[in-house]
Amino acid sequence: MKKIFSILMILCATVISQAQTKVAHINSTELIESMPEADTISMKLEKVRQTWEALLAEKQKETQTKYQALMEIIDDESVPTSVKEVKTQEIENLQKQYQEMQKTGSDAMQKEQESLLTPLYARVKETIAAVAKSNGYAYVMDSSEGGGMIYSDPSYDLMPLVKAKLGLK
Repeated sequence: MKKIFSILMILCATVISQAQTKVAHINSTELIESMPEADTISMKLEKVRQTWEALLAEKQKETQTKYQALMEIIDDESVPTSVKEVKTQEIENLQKQYQEMQKTGSDAMQKEQESLLTPLYARVKETIAAVAKSNGYAYVMDSSEGGGMIYSDPSYDLMPLVKAKLGLK
């Protein structure tokens, strides 16, 4: 009888402790968009994008101008073949430069975005974790599109137990 009572007490304690696990959610995208820094970051990124667009437009215009000049002389038999080849090579080089500029611009935009947003995301995550801890939440889920876990209490991590069961270190 004492064994059954002990087992029931352990089960009740387990159920009660599990019932106290608190889970919360937050739409991190909405939170970030509501922060004043988000507008500043958007404006900075837009300026960078516009700068790269202007550079690319300038390179494209240069390429088109030289291409049109080549088209004017390509059928002209009085222009030596060597000149036509040089002009053709020049256009090919401009096209390569344009493609390289596109890649460089894309990479630069990505790096700029990362450098501006990483500190903001870190601040938001730290703040969410602090609020979760102070209010006794074990887990905080991100309810925005494609969101996942933002915070989890490490005391609920099953990894050590599963590794032990599998005989892993």
